[in-house]
Amino acid sequence: MTSGITATPSADRAGRVCLITGATSGIGRAAAFALAGHASCLLLVGRNANAGRQVGALLQRKHPSLDVRFMPGDISSLAAVRQLANAVKSATTRLDILINNAGARFDVFSQTPEGIEATFATNHLGHFLLTARLTESLLRSSAARVINVSSSAHAAATRPENWLMTAENYDRRQAYARSKLANVLFTYELSRRLAVCAVSANAVHPGMVFSGFARNNGWVSWLKHLVSHGLRRELISTKHGADTIVYLATAPEVAGVTGKYFFKRRAISSSPLSHDESLARELWSASIRLGGLDTSLGPAWNDFTP
Repeated sequence: MTSGITATPSADRAGRVCLITGATSGIGRAAAFALAGHASCLLLVGRNANAGRQVGALLQRKHPSLDVRFMPGDISSLAAVRQLANAVKSATTRLDILINNAGARFDVFSQTPEGIEATFATNHLGHFLLTARLTESLLRSSAARVINVSSSAHAAATRPENWLMTAENYDRRQAYARSKLANVLFTYELSRRLAVCAVSANAVHPGMVFSGFARNNGWVSWLKHLVSHGLRRELISTKHGADTIVYLATAPEVAGVTGKYFFKRRAISSSPLSHDESLARELWSASIRLGGLDTSLGPAWNDFTP
C-alpha cells in the first residue's frame, strides 16, 4: 500500500538521487512513495532492516525501473552515520535531495554510546554530521536540496546554556524543543554558508502526524500523545505530513529558495530565537566538536569550519 500522495513524475527524473532518513515508517515512508515518481534512485535509511526491505520491495514492484536501496543506519550513532555516509558515497557520486527526517523523543534521559543525550543526537547532531559528510556529493548536483524536518515545538525552546542536557537537568519537553530549534538554526546557518553554491536548505514543520512517533516511550505515553492532539483535532495522516517535504524536494517554484521555514507549502515565520545568528554559530561550533569534524572532512571543511 502506498502513502496515497499523488505526485506527477518529473521530466528530469533520470539521474536524480534522493536520500531519506527515517524512511521505513511514518512521514519518511510516505515521502519515499511520493518521491518515487521524481527520482531514478532512492536511498532509504532506517534502523529496521526488515522494514527497509519491505518498503524497498513495495517501491520496486510499483516502479520497476526505480533503483531502490535500503541503507541501514542509526542516525543517533555518530559511528553509524560515518559508515552510512561512506556507503552513500560508494553507491553514488552525486546527491540531489537530502531529507533529514529521522527523529525521536525520549521521555527519560538517555545517552548514546558516545555519551551524547539521545534526543539531541538523533534529531540534530546525526543529521548535521551526515550533511557535512555528504556536502561534496550535494555540490556535484546542479541544484541540490536539503530538507530538515523540524517542528512547531521549536518555538517552545528556551536559550540553552549548554546544548547537551544531563541526567540532573533533563526536561523531556525542552530536550525535544531545543533539538527542533537546532534543526531550524542549522538550516539557516547552512543556507548562509552555501549561499554561493547550488544547494538550497529549508526546514519544515510537517504538522501533528498520526504515526508511531514517540512509541519508544511506551504505549501509555504514545496513546496520551495521540489523544491529546486528537482531542484538539490536530492530527493528520502521514501522507499529509509528508506533503510539504515532497513539495520542497520537487516543486520547480521553490528552486533556489533557501533559508526558509515551511508549513503547508508556505514559508512562514519561525521563532525569534531561531533567527539568532550568534546562537546558530554557537550550535555550529558545538556540533563540529561533538561530531568530531576537522580538516579530514576534505574540501567541504571550507564550508563547515567554525
